[in-house]
Amino acid sequence: MDTTKNKPFFCKIRGICSGIYPLRGSFSLNLCGNKLWLLPFLLTVLFLNGCKTVPIQDRNFSQRGGFWEQDENTSFRFHHNAGTDNAVVGSMYTSGKSALLNDSPVKISSKVKNNSFVSTGPQSSARIEFKASDSTCLIRVSEFNFGNAYADTSNCQQTIETMHATIQAKDAILHLNVSQHQTEITVLSGVIKVMLRENTTQSINVRADREIIITHDVIGRSYPVTPDEIWQRIRWRDDFQLYKTVVDWETIIAGVVVGAVTIGIIAAVILLSKGHGGRGHGSGFPRHH
Repeated sequence: MDTTKNKPFFCKIRGICSGIYPLRGSFSLNLCGNKLWLLPFLLTVLFLNGCKTVPIQDRNFSQRGGFWEQDENTSFRFHHNAGTDNAVVGSMYTSGKSALLNDSPVKISSKVKNNSFVSTGPQSSARIEFKASDSTCLIRVSEFNFGNAYADTSNCQQTIETMHATIQAKDAILHLNVSQHQTEITVLSGVIKVMLRENTTQSINVRADREIIITHDVIGRSYPVTPDEIWQRIRWRDDFQLYKTVVDWETIIAGVVVGAVTIGIIAAVILLSKGHGGRGHGSGFPRHH
């Protein structure tokens, strides 16, 4: 696991040392002292164990903002009308070693800002989950010129541009396969509008369980596809396992309890030892020589 994602936990653990209040006037418990150096380390480990990486179980579940998944050797750029260029508009989850966000590698997951460029190399895949927005949200996907993609638009209007077609979809699920000569679109749910890229006045509506092929200058007629044919189109998704990092609050709470009890015991032992040590000198008993 990439421990840089857990930097806030390190900061909290390190802050324990400065947050311990003095005990009984002049006595203070210094957890960063030489004798107790191991305790902050152990607490840090407990907090880090509260973060775990788990597979995304339901890849077909969509938030209101929808999602986009892409196959290997694929790239695209997106723009969300709900934010500025620096606004975080979603999350990216990756599989493989060659998933890039704005040319920087992403391991497991990352927040994505508006107008970002996402690309995948060999044996790599990426999933972008867009943040929920109102009914006026519009996501523009551009520079998608090669490869496979699977999109669930949910409540957002998506405008997808390939070399051959411009697709408008909302409350729809679709699969795209783009090559140099054509764009093949399979509609799994809902109804989409397909326009010729070079002449948007030429358009056609395509409903669920139908497929269409668009070239540079022609929009073909849609035709029905069987469930088995649809499965063949989208089976590439099963070649990639996507993960996300979640917080295991039970582990964190248990770690905090253990840490608090440990600190209390150590503090009590030190206080008792200080008390016994203080009675060893100047206690008022006569000394015999």
